[in-house]
Amino acid sequence: MTIHAYSQLYLSKASRTVGNMLHDAVYEFGIDGGAFLKRFIQSDVAEQFEHGNPKYIAGKSGLEVFLEVMEKTTGFEMVSEPVKSYDRSPEYWVGWMITHYQWYSGRSFKSILDVVPYEELLGLYGTLHEADIQKSYEVMDDHFKNGESKLKAIRKRCGITQETLANESGVSLNTIRAYERKSKDLNKAQFDIIMKLSKALKCEVYELLD
Repeated sequence: MTIHAYSQLYLSKASRTVGNMLHDAVYEFGIDGGAFLKRFIQSDVAEQFEHGNPKYIAGKSGLEVFLEVMEKTTGFEMVSEPVKSYDRSPEYWVGWMITHYQWYSGRSFKSILDVVPYEELLGLYGTLHEADIQKSYEVMDDHFKNGESKLKAIRKRCGITQETLANESGVSLNTIRAYERKSKDLNKAQFDIIMKLSKALKCEVYELLD
């Protein structure tokens, strides 16, 4: 069972804020949506939403969040007039939906976009934007179930076999195979196992977790 970072009472406001933020980036400032979401993650702003910081999930407008992301990632302070109204654009929907899914799943924005890139999310707009949000949850969950595990992706990036990883980490080969094919959930593993794997792969613990 996922423990949510903040009450569902704030989810509507938080998701509208991120949706408006992305809409502004694309339509008011002409920034590619995928490139801007990378900035959103590079700044600590995405993390503030993930942790349920009230200042962000309930206290800021989409435009304010956009300006903060740009300042933190470029070092330049931008000035803009308030946006009077918003169209419910596909870009707005992407921001709105991934905020809902981040809250629902407990996954980081980065891990969501690693598995379902921005352009692919835009492609889901036509079939999902009028459906109940639960349908979006199901579609996103399917992407995670069918996608390559982070453990496997990082191991392949390091250019080592499962056998080598087992020898270098002290984690059994069968256990590694189970985590890579997702028959066992690495997120629920004992912390010492995750530590051994991260040390052998020379990566941070969070990089192995969804």
